[in-house]
Amino acid sequence: MASVGSSTSSSSLSSLSAKTGIGGLVSGMDIDELVESLSATSRQKILKQQQNLQKLEWKQSSYRSITSKLKEFQSKYLDVLSKTNFRSTSFFNTVQATSSSDAVTVSSTGSASEGTIKIGSITQLATNQTVKATESASKALTSSKTVASFIAGLQAGESISLNLDGKVKTITFDSDFVTAVTTTPANFETEFQSLIDEAYGTSGVIDVSVGIVGAADEGLVTLNAIGSKLTLNTIGTGSTTLGDLGFTSGQSNKLTTTTSLGDLTFATELDAVGNYSFKINNTNFTFNNTDTLNTIMEKINSSDAGVTISYSSITDKFTMTADESGSGDNIVISQTSGNLMTVFGLTEAANADVDYGVNAILSVNGVDIIRSSNTFEVDGVKVTLKNTSASEISLTMTENATSLLDSIKGFVEDYNKMIDLVNGLTKEDVDKDFQPLTDEQRDEMSETEIATWEKKAKSGILKNDATLKGISSKLHTVMTGLSVGGISLYSMGITSAGYGENGKLQIDEAKLKTALETKGNEIKELFTSENGIGGKLNDIITGATKTSGVKGSRGTLVELAGVDSTLSDTENSIFEQMKKINKNITTLQNRLEDEETRLWRKFTAMETAINNLNSQSSVLSQFSSNA
Repeated sequence: MASVGSSTSSSSLSSLSAKTGIGGLVSGMDIDELVESLSATSRQKILKQQQNLQKLEWKQSSYRSITSKLKEFQSKYLDVLSKTNFRSTSFFNTVQATSSSDAVTVSSTGSASEGTIKIGSITQLATNQTVKATESASKALTSSKTVASFIAGLQAGESISLNLDGKVKTITFDSDFVTAVTTTPANFETEFQSLIDEAYGTSGVIDVSVGIVGAADEGLVTLNAIGSKLTLNTIGTGSTTLGDLGFTSGQSNKLTTTTSLGDLTFATELDAVGNYSFKINNTNFTFNNTDTLNTIMEKINSSDAGVTISYSSITDKFTMTADESGSGDNIVISQTSGNLMTVFGLTEAANADVDYGVNAILSVNGVDIIRSSNTFEVDGVKVTLKNTSASEISLTMTENATSLLDSIKGFVEDYNKMIDLVNGLTKEDVDKDFQPLTDEQRDEMSETEIATWEKKAKSGILKNDATLKGISSKLHTVMTGLSVGGISLYSMGITSAGYGENGKLQIDEAKLKTALETKGNEIKELFTSENGIGGKLNDIITGATKTSGVKGSRGTLVELAGVDSTLSDTENSIFEQMKKINKNITTLQNRLEDEETRLWRKFTAMETAINNLNSQSSVLSQFSSNA
């Protein structure tokens, strides 16, 4: 429930009392009781306001419960995403399609009719064109310096860090390693491999190789981790070990998709233009060095180019796939600035592997047909090819109108719950003998007694509410009076349950079954046509529960009471009334405090005067006795 400023509790009456006097010590009077009695009228005004505030809170809660129930019904039976959407013609499709083979899946559409379709054979499935890189996209982990230069400056104890698929290990070049490679440089490959194998507890996960150029110590070091991501990092601030080996910190054998283009090391270097423009299927793209691979791929995949680009960290290669299947050149790439697509390995210049798509080829009812997609429609039946087949496949369509019976029964049952809540609240009697409890009253009652009392106090809170009666009337008119094409719910066996049932409906199941079997198309029109039951109910509920838009343009119930977790929570008429009442309560409480202070001052003055008189009387008595 919305919090209205710094409101006092709606059921709490604060015991304000400005006790600043003597308290009847001289007069013997109960000043506390006198002050409370004399300020009773002011206290009653505050109590009345607090009771009104509590009633508004209850009223708001009741409105919101109705809003929730209406939206729940709308979501289940009138929403386009619901499987039981009574506004959808496909929901009322009672023809069920089945296939005799797993090679084909089928579903009926609204235009399907009873019968059989024969697929004689499926010679070929449709495929999508793909363009695949043939070479790795990342630059190999090969050092830029020779083994000899590294050995020359190596000190025992220097370390580097290896990160293999998230498993980080430290490689330390100890004194034994330094002695071995200094004495015999040709041992560098074996000794380095041994350190890595020992660190990861197995051999072969990372392969070390040294290219020989003239002499064993003139070669460059290459690290391979097939199918894994290997990243090299410096250990400690100021360490030069990794750089002395000929690598840079963060260098990897795979691409990091969250890293900017300018910070990646590709096998083919990017042109130094900084901006990369290209076209895919007549859709233009432009990126720069600050864009990440994720950004580039997301923009391409969400564009109108009709392709999906992806990067595999396993193969370290890019792939582009046409969204549409079938034969033809469905991926056309041209570069206008820079060489980004070539760097990705997706152009002819990069020796990309192009696999052109093909059409589906099959025989239907003795006729050979070709389709560019594996999903298509034949005589109102949606067909999806899953595999090739040399055997005949039967697609059978069977009418089953009574399949809608349970759905319609559920629709009526949920409608009854919704309308019973609305009408029940408007017809509920008010029990004037039960008002919201004060804190003092609550303290004297058990939880059960409080619950029972408040149930009676809430009774009739929305009795004869015009807004609810208007919604109920509109719903009732649609359900009992709407006719489309000569058919109505009444003619389907769905009628009013009687005056005493709060507007609920009842079903003659036998009559409904007959209507479903004989008037399937008419029933579909009754619910799904432009002026049908589905659309009318949706309009009524939206008109009452819409939460979008600015204040004044929302649903009637939302304008009255708002909805939690939306702007309307504090933008509704009840909230404004609650704010006003809280302001009145604060004003009345201040007045009460002033009133009590004045009364206490008067009684204090009285006590002081009596005390003075008593003192004077005592003095006179002493003079009299001395005389």
